[in-house]
Amino acid sequence: MKKNLAPGRAIALVLLSNFFLFALVSCHHTQVNFVNNIHEKDLLFQSVQPLHQPAEIQQKKLQDHLAILKQFNQNPDEFARKVIKKERHYLFDGVVDPEVTIRVGHLGDGGKWICNPQRLGEKPVIYSIGVGEDISFDTDMAGLFGAQVFMFDPNPEVSKNLPPKDEGYECGAGRLFYQAVGLGPVSAEKGKEWELTINGQRCPAKSLADLAASLGHQSVDILKMDIEGGEYAALHQILSAGTLNQLGVKMILVEFHIWDDGLFKDFLTLINSLTEQDYLIYRKEFNATNIKCAEYAFVHKSFLQ
Repeated sequence: MKKNLAPGRAIALVLLSNFFLFALVSCHHTQVNFVNNIHEKDLLFQSVQPLHQPAEIQQKKLQDHLAILKQFNQNPDEFARKVIKKERHYLFDGVVDPEVTIRVGHLGDGGKWICNPQRLGEKPVIYSIGVGEDISFDTDMAGLFGAQVFMFDPNPEVSKNLPPKDEGYECGAGRLFYQAVGLGPVSAEKGKEWELTINGQRCPAKSLADLAASLGHQSVDILKMDIEGGEYAALHQILSAGTLNQLGVKMILVEFHIWDDGLFKDFLTLINSLTEQDYLIYRKEFNATNIKCAEYAFVHKSFLQ
């Protein structure tokens, strides 16, 4: 990622990012005077040249993102507490701009955004964790891009509708495979990390590394996760174990469920960890039926170069 701005200009952009962040977490607690606001911004912008070049705009977006994480890391509890609930999914947005993005699957809940599919090559490997009631993303990835899609969902209701077959299901130039197994760990609670129960039935769960090893995969191109809150424990384990790097995962598509204050802090921690491992947001999509949920699409910066 290019970082060739002049030092003075880079410092000015950092100051701007910090100013905007302060406004985000404080504007709901004070009465805004527009005239004073214009004056403050005028003084601030006097030290900044207008942005015209793509690299400058990209740098500004990245600086904004990093400024949020810097503030969070200084005092995680206080930062998480200050961001009011209805603003939480506005906090982060696309940081990088791929050449091509396309929404794959159903137009409603179930479709996902991928980027630069032209770079995936033939028969890309997709891990689709959480099938639920919609496999449009999976079928369209297979049909449009010739992907080998491996679907995992231990819900007994899914098994009734999609019997596992060793040879999988042909779908256009691609193929779909299904296993009735979940992604673990499923909980951060000591002693219950692998206790996955659905509708009163105990279900199997494996780590991402174990899933890949069981299938003989050395690499996974896209990891999709929609597992109703289970993304937190699973992603913490995946990140701490270095599995993303080991498998060379290019994109991570995850629906985050921020059901309570504790999960919001966990969400911030995961965004920070993903950024540290060079996964940046390229697309975000709100869940129209539930403001506590939103889709985030991350790409490893090496896939953009």
